[in-house]
Amino acid sequence: MPDTVTTTPAVATVAAPAPANLPAVVPATTPAAVDARANPFAAIAQLLAAVRRSLESSKRPDQAPRWVRIVRVRQFADPATGDADVIAKGVMKAMDVVTLAISYLQRFTLDATDLLVQGDAAKALVEVSADLVKQATSKEFINALELAVGQEPSPASPIAGVGDIVDKIVQLADKVPEPEDLEIIGAELYGLLAVEQLTDGTVDDKLTTHVNIAKTGKLQLLHWGFWQGWKVQNLGKGKEPISVLTLGARRVAGAAPGKLPLRAVGTWGDPGSSETVYDLDFSGAQAGRDIAEANALLEALGYGAKYPVADAKVLADDFATRLRAFQKINDLPVTGRLDNATINRLMHLDYDAKNLKRAKPFRADALPVGFDPTKAA
Repeated sequence: MPDTVTTTPAVATVAAPAPANLPAVVPATTPAAVDARANPFAAIAQLLAAVRRSLESSKRPDQAPRWVRIVRVRQFADPATGDADVIAKGVMKAMDVVTLAISYLQRFTLDATDLLVQGDAAKALVEVSADLVKQATSKEFINALELAVGQEPSPASPIAGVGDIVDKIVQLADKVPEPEDLEIIGAELYGLLAVEQLTDGTVDDKLTTHVNIAKTGKLQLLHWGFWQGWKVQNLGKGKEPISVLTLGARRVAGAAPGKLPLRAVGTWGDPGSSETVYDLDFSGAQAGRDIAEANALLEALGYGAKYPVADAKVLADDFATRLRAFQKINDLPVTGRLDNATINRLMHLDYDAKNLKRAKPFRADALPVGFDPTKAA
């Protein structure tokens, strides 16, 4: 049965009719109730939530959701040559700009999280220091010292004013945002970009349906529909972004090397009247493109030098070894497969938390003693 999707109504819109037997869309965290005064990032999260809801909904009940209506222009473009009708070309170019903006917002959010983690450490140290200074300048502490050296206790602390100054410093530190404040943005970015592959059934060269359309980010689906890659950034200092197009569109986990699926097709609508929203070819010159994209990301993250592969497009034992090292360092289940958790983490997404999480680069000392990535768990 082809993948299908329900719609999520946006404010002041009417949801499009959902085809029968569709799984409900799992929305990202809704930031509407977040107080922007308490969380300075709430406005950005609300903007992203509005974009996501708009893509997943429609204005009239007889319309498909907007992401489906947008991707329909693919029929007026030729991915092989890049030729397209004028309007289709404009729509696809606009989509490319939106994608680039989202890519940079993901980069900003990850970088800002790193800075806020460091800032939060400094804030915690300020709080500890403040507690120490306030205790050391309290009347009780001063009196205890005076009694210890045989002096009469003072009626008040001679340096009590220091505590007031410390309180003001702590109040200023409290105004610094915390890393958790960015999670509302991360949840919305995840909702737009995540990949959720199906996990049941046999994976072989006849399989064409690979992805849960309802739970996969609509920007990701539009990338596949338009045959447009998006740039994964934050791969390390001085590293250029890696453009990915097909990663995650095809299930390869569990397939025999000679029986990899040759097509990935996504459909929307009822089985009897569904329409194709993307159709990716993995034969001929396109064979192994998704595996090559995964390898390019792993190379950029530093896993290539320690764990080389003979052919970047081939699903082989050396690729599984590289994946196991990545999975172990990134606290993922060590499967040696391109599963949901691994695909998303390669794109700085956390499949379990439904949020952003930076993919960790290779570090030999990050692997536990005795861990051998060449061996299956």
